[in-house]
Amino acid sequence: MITVFVEDFKFKTIIGLLAFERVKRQKIRVDMGFKADEFIDYTFVCEHTRNEFEKMKFKKVEEALQYFKNNFKEIFPSLEYFYIKISKLKIISNATVGAKIEQLY
Repeated sequence: MITVFVEDFKFKTIIGLLAFERVKRQKIRVDMGFKADEFIDYTFVCEHTRNEFEKMKFKKVEEALQYFKNNFKEIFPSLEYFYIKISKLKIISNATVGAKIEQLY
């Protein structure tokens, strides 16, 4: 089965536990992969992801990972594999940090 992916999707959002992270948007990068027996629309995936970040204002990257793992399975019922990596690009001056999750359904 083919893996459909979105890589290097960058945008600013509210995410984090620290006080300054709750008021100032920070740039993140999202990478995702999907295996499903249905059409995965790249444009929808990007727009939906950005909109959900805006709506949810996650406190932890791990919380966002779990949310999208479940959310995309609801949207794409035939999903067999899902991968998402969320990177915070400018929290540490000399490193990119974040977390990722892979799920077989």
